[in-house]
Amino acid sequence: MAFKKRRIFDLRMVQAQQLATTASSRKPTTNETPLPVKPAQQFRRFGEWFSENMRNYCQTTSLHGFSYITRQDISRGERLFWLVVVILAIITSIVLVVVSWYWSQQTPTVTVIESSHFPTWNIPFPAVTICNFNKISRLKALAMLDQMQLPAGVNKSELHNLLIFTLLPVDNLISNSSLQIYHRILSLNNLTLNGLTQQLSPDCIDMISSCIWKGINTRCDSLFQRIDTMEGQCCTFNYFGGVTNHFPEKIAYQVPKRPYRVTGCGYPTGLSVLLNPMGTDYYGTFFSGYGFRLLLHDAYNFPDENSETKVVTATRESFVRINPESTYATNDIRRMNPSLRNCLFGSERSMHGLRRYSFINCMFECRVRMTKDLCGCIPPYVYNNGSERVCDVLDANCMIHSKRLFSHALPNLNLSLSVVQETSTFPCGCLPDCQSNHYVSESTMGRLDMSYFANRPTYSNASDRILLHVFFSDLMSTRYRTDIFQNWLSALASFGGLLGLIMGFSIVTAFEFLYFLTFRPIFNYINRN
Repeated sequence: MAFKKRRIFDLRMVQAQQLATTASSRKPTTNETPLPVKPAQQFRRFGEWFSENMRNYCQTTSLHGFSYITRQDISRGERLFWLVVVILAIITSIVLVVVSWYWSQQTPTVTVIESSHFPTWNIPFPAVTICNFNKISRLKALAMLDQMQLPAGVNKSELHNLLIFTLLPVDNLISNSSLQIYHRILSLNNLTLNGLTQQLSPDCIDMISSCIWKGINTRCDSLFQRIDTMEGQCCTFNYFGGVTNHFPEKIAYQVPKRPYRVTGCGYPTGLSVLLNPMGTDYYGTFFSGYGFRLLLHDAYNFPDENSETKVVTATRESFVRINPESTYATNDIRRMNPSLRNCLFGSERSMHGLRRYSFINCMFECRVRMTKDLCGCIPPYVYNNGSERVCDVLDANCMIHSKRLFSHALPNLNLSLSVVQETSTFPCGCLPDCQSNHYVSESTMGRLDMSYFANRPTYSNASDRILLHVFFSDLMSTRYRTDIFQNWLSALASFGGLLGLIMGFSIVTAFEFLYFLTFRPIFNYINRN
């Protein structure tokens, strides 16, 4: 019945307009010119036209409460009450939509667990970097003590101190007079500090006696390469972070182009190595025991203190179980501005001497730049294409000072962690990784019985060996997905849900509003003519 009343009201209005038009057409024509319409009259006519259309809109719209504002069968007080309710509903809807939009801008991305049964064979095996506690081979050191020439006025004790100095201890600085003596010794023997360090370091082939990869005996020199790290010379497996590798040329063609993967779990499907700490060859170390530091990290990340670290000691068999976790980002994240998503993909920023961008690599490069700014040279363990000066003996005190920067969580802030509560930006402009692999590890060990290897050709009666197993502990892992907090569809659903809950708003009601302000007057004008 309400619809029928509105229809009768519309017909009466049209008929009245037609009668007025007919009456005006029947008036005798005169030669008098029509009076100009004043602006106030134009504004009044527009207000009447707008009020009439809004009254019709309120009577026909499906928005909650609007029909009560123009109903003639209720009192004026009730109409004012519903007018206040409608205004409050509009204000509330606008506030909630603005708050929802603000939250989506404050947290443009969200990371959620996509699956707890993601196959581990889709995740690369981690890089395994092994660093001996002993940084100087005793045999090599004694040989160099006999072979190296000494300048006039320099005794053997100074040469011994030079060999120990290659460790770059951070507890105290070296006097300038001692540095001058070390510089004279190296210059006389045509050596650099980095060259001396490489000659004194134990060889990987001596430290790693036997290797088994995926249950197959494999040549260790085809699996492990020697690299420079902050710990000195180390042996690494499955490392692809550097722009070059250090494998022997005769087997370089056998090295894969991308990280290894495994298709099973348990130590028979992973990496097993028999390590020789060479306790009798110890000459310079920071540790009081015999063994190795084990660094587990992504195959494209530089091995440093951020890596998952384990310690394996002599006469032990160690089992290192890895529970990998993978995080990936959707294409919507890739299309976002990096300043909004607060992360970078591996190919979005080039690195000096490293193949792929990561937060770990960026922080390492930042510390290297700080060292260069402080000392005017780059550390020996950093890749150099010949364009930069490598720090030498005379830069030792500066290197010792800069070496402490690598142990700080915030290298660009000269404040203690008790003072630094929070930071507004990421240090050094390094953004987190949009895609990454994290390797959580657990270690168990027991006493090693070397008689187990008595029937093998490589058996040795040495009692200080270490048997190390690194493997995935499960066939399934956890995978995380980084996605945008709201895309256009979820934003439409969110805003539409808020407006629909409070006001009953929909796309059709929006079209109704446009219809009464645009199409309806046009149709009325056509009907009058």
